[in-house]
Amino acid sequence: MQLVKLSNKLRPLTLAAGLFSAVTTFAYSDLDNYSGILTMTSNYKTSEYIKLVDKSDESLLLRKFKFDNHLINWQKRTMFLSSTKAIIENEDFQSIVAMGHSAVPYIIEEIENRPSTLVWALNLIYNQKITNNPNATISEACNLWVKQLKK
Repeated sequence: MQLVKLSNKLRPLTLAAGLFSAVTTFAYSDLDNYSGILTMTSNYKTSEYIKLVDKSDESLLLRKFKFDNHLINWQKRTMFLSSTKAIIENEDFQSIVAMGHSAVPYIIEEIENRPSTLVWALNLIYNQKITNNPNATISEACNLWVKQLKK
């Protein structure tokens, strides 16, 4: 494939050479990012560091993705509900709770910016309430949890 002559100084260019050099610069080890196969290195510390970084980055990204996905679905499906039972028994809410302590940073970030009934997930994860005040509002409970967990 050739480009048309753009000016007197430029000659037609053949894209094939450029495409050939840009195409597939895959390495044998590229598979490691998508498989459970451990990378083999001669340096034990390097190997351990790679495994640690790969796992932590991947799991953080996956957890955040899962949390955001469940949060969005939960919000859509419960935004007009007035039943506490229906809100906390929602499948996506239960999935957030099932994430356990790994969901806590995401919950804190969310309720700090937008107080909501998502705060109830913290009660279920920690198996306790932040206050016994029956008149506490959702906003107050969110603030108390944020304050407690950011100590």
